[in-house]
Amino acid sequence: MHKESASPLPAYREDPLLFLLALGAAATSIAALLLQLTGLIRMPYTLSFVTAPGMVFLLCLLVGAGRAHRPLIINRLRVGFTAGLLGLVMYNGTRWLVATLLSVKSSPFYSIYIFGSLITGKPVDTLSAGIAGWLYHVSNGVTFAIMYTLVVGPGRWWFGLLWGLLLELAMLFVYPSSAILRPPVLAPFVVVSLVSHAMYGATIGVVASRHALARHGR
Repeated sequence: MHKESASPLPAYREDPLLFLLALGAAATSIAALLLQLTGLIRMPYTLSFVTAPGMVFLLCLLVGAGRAHRPLIINRLRVGFTAGLLGLVMYNGTRWLVATLLSVKSSPFYSIYIFGSLITGKPVDTLSAGIAGWLYHVSNGVTFAIMYTLVVGPGRWWFGLLWGLLLELAMLFVYPSSAILRPPVLAPFVVVSLVSHAMYGATIGVVASRHALARHGR
């Protein structure tokens, strides 16, 4: 287990340009939603011309990092991908469990289907909207974890918990004030969302603390 991280930003010091490009590419996923909510660009266009190219570019950067012999950045990207998938499993499972225990009448995943509707232009209850929404949900979960591992690496596991809570604060700022994403009932939404993001963040924090390299050879 790695209990320390080199400072400042060893992945950045390994290759500043590659680090910034990878961080920017990962951020294109959530950028699609933010641009939609601000009314600047609708999601079908941002996904087609920002997010999708960003994900392809991120994959190309992983290949390029291997050819350029950048083991630290390669490790951070791979660990981030794995941590993101595991974090999503915990997030979704926790969301379903807490919503069930609280007898929440609306779906705990209602926003995912809204994402899909914004992407496809189809009603939220259609198969195409559901598929698109879940794919976008996975994209966000993975890229948030990649952003974390690139910057924090093998920090304390509770750094990941703080990252999850920061994402929660951002959601609480955006969702209730949005006519599109406003939850049907606020109080249960806050409880479900808070616990789920805490579990997501803690999971990626634990995975990163165990498997992310602090520096070359560690």
